[in-house]
Amino acid sequence: MFIKDIAEVQAGFAFREAIVPNREGNICVFQAKDLVQGVPFTNTASLIKVSLELPEYVGHLRKNDVLLVARGMKAGTFRSTVFNTDEVNVIASSSVHIIRITANDVIPEYVSHYLNCKDGQNAISEILSGAHIGVIPRKELENMKIPIPVIGKQKSIVNLMNNMREQQRIVEKRNALKQEIIDGTFRNLTTK
Repeated sequence: MFIKDIAEVQAGFAFREAIVPNREGNICVFQAKDLVQGVPFTNTASLIKVSLELPEYVGHLRKNDVLLVARGMKAGTFRSTVFNTDEVNVIASSSVHIIRITANDVIPEYVSHYLNCKDGQNAISEILSGAHIGVIPRKELENMKIPIPVIGKQKSIVNLMNNMREQQRIVEKRNALKQEIIDGTFRNLTTK
């Protein structure tokens, strides 16, 4: 199956000049730097705000949009996540592709996990253009093949990935606690 069979692909908004932050701005801008691979995006507080009037722009992000970094140096740098907030007035910059799932039997998180996995990254590397900095052309992304298992298998993959992410969070918390114990021990032994 091709991505265009299950989704609409949109390029992010192309700013004519550098993005100028404005704390009082009316629109939040999601950029490639805001994307953490495989971690659903849930909080817009960290996004840059800008002042823009976009009355006819249809590219505002929606809950469950799959976001994919559109430019990178090599395979493996094209991270993906799911926009998982009901916040309105958020747009993606041109450094991000928006994959809006249209098929009822496809889970956005599954698509994101596929794009992040080795097979997905290899498929992306086959459609890149550009010699030094790779760019994913929107049309090529639409025509990229993606395996779509039955919804039960998609749910299993998503649940497995969520479980692994939670285990990683616990390991990181444990490691931070160990480091605090080591630091505290050194502090106590060297200050007495």
